[in-house]
Amino acid sequence: MITHDEIRDKFVGFFQKGPAELGDRDKDGVILVSSYKNPMLKLPRGRAYVFIPDCHLLSQGDAEQYPHYHFVLNDEIKLFLKRLTELKADRRGELSVWQLGDLLDVWRALGDRDPKAKIDEITADFAETCDFLRNSPPHGVRAEIMAGNHDYVLRDLAEWEAKRFYIFENSDPTGGDVLVLHGDVFSWLERTIPDKLKEHVVQLARWVSSGKHELRHDQEDAVAELNRDLPTGDKPIGAFEPELLGDSQNSQDAFNVIDGDKGDKHAPNKEFFNHAGKLAIELKKHGHNVRVVVIGHTHWARLIAGDRGDGQPLLLMDCGAWFGRCRLALNADWIWSSQIGVLVDDDLRVYQLGWRKAHS
Repeated sequence: MITHDEIRDKFVGFFQKGPAELGDRDKDGVILVSSYKNPMLKLPRGRAYVFIPDCHLLSQGDAEQYPHYHFVLNDEIKLFLKRLTELKADRRGELSVWQLGDLLDVWRALGDRDPKAKIDEITADFAETCDFLRNSPPHGVRAEIMAGNHDYVLRDLAEWEAKRFYIFENSDPTGGDVLVLHGDVFSWLERTIPDKLKEHVVQLARWVSSGKHELRHDQEDAVAELNRDLPTGDKPIGAFEPELLGDSQNSQDAFNVIDGDKGDKHAPNKEFFNHAGKLAIELKKHGHNVRVVVIGHTHWARLIAGDRGDGQPLLLMDCGAWFGRCRLALNADWIWSSQIGVLVDDDLRVYQLGWRKAHS
């Protein structure tokens, strides 16, 4: 079985090392953002998972309209995908790769072109990157590509087969399942009036359990409205600019993990955890024992751990982004986000690949 160290070491020395104050957290350009290990999760065994969050790829012509907020790490992600391809080819059947949605930024593509025409233009400009993601070893990682709120049309195109969610089900009836989704549905729930929240969580649980991989149209429209009316121009869309280190718990099995049970449960960094817990409880009624929820969408790499609401553990794994800026500590330099999530057994980690200074 492939290990965390084998996955991490595949990237060591290929990305720029950060400043000395990062110390042991930066192993030659692979910077640990957060980690959590808990045998009570009892997650599915036999395979490791690498999660690639939002990239928001945009054609070169359209990206000129966003001189500060567009994808700038194509060389880095191609290097990452090349190394990951080699690893997957060497360890066949042991590694699954997932892209968590918003790979493409179809919404910000300008003009009245057909969505497929916009997709074709974007993928032509990023042909090598997209080929790495879509081809099988030895030519690519054959990632499962999810549909996000900026590229949800991918679920309607047979050549992409994009999912809106997936559950890694556990063969052990006492074990935990893993729910993977883009995360935009939690933004939508955040904007739901309180007396309707329970109703919409129930609807969402039915959607996930139906296996149809699609939202009800009224929900989809609500998600779309989150960004639809933003003005044209140099404006980040849905992008946090977070500090990746903050007030969090550190122990032998937890580094930089936010406690979901303490403090203000309605704080911005805990709202998604609360919604994930409500959804997990509803999914329990449908035969799913979800103990880990993996998302992208927020562009905020973090792990939040706590009680699911019924005495069982729950971890929200937010894998960050390959888009936008972050900083590794308060008052540190802004760097470009290039983060991945890695899950092996009951051990979850989020890494920042490289330290590349961004504009301030």
